[in-house]
Amino acid sequence: MPVEALWRWLRGDVTYHHCHATADNLTRRVAAFGARVNQDPCAAADGLWVKVHLDPDVANDDSASSFL
Repeated sequence: MPVEALWRWLRGDVTYHHCHATADNLTRRVAAFGARVNQDPCAAADGLWVKVHLDPDVANDDSASSFL
């Protein structure tokens, strides 16, 4: 699995434009992210799979997200 995409997803979901008050708070949010991802590992794998062909409908849609 592409680890960089997972880190980008984690950062966007947990830390993007947010400063956590404590390390424990950050740790809890990261753990909650991991729990959500692990609830449906197939969907997570599909979202993180390296794309070798672009879907023209998605590639031209600026609002489309590359993550789940």
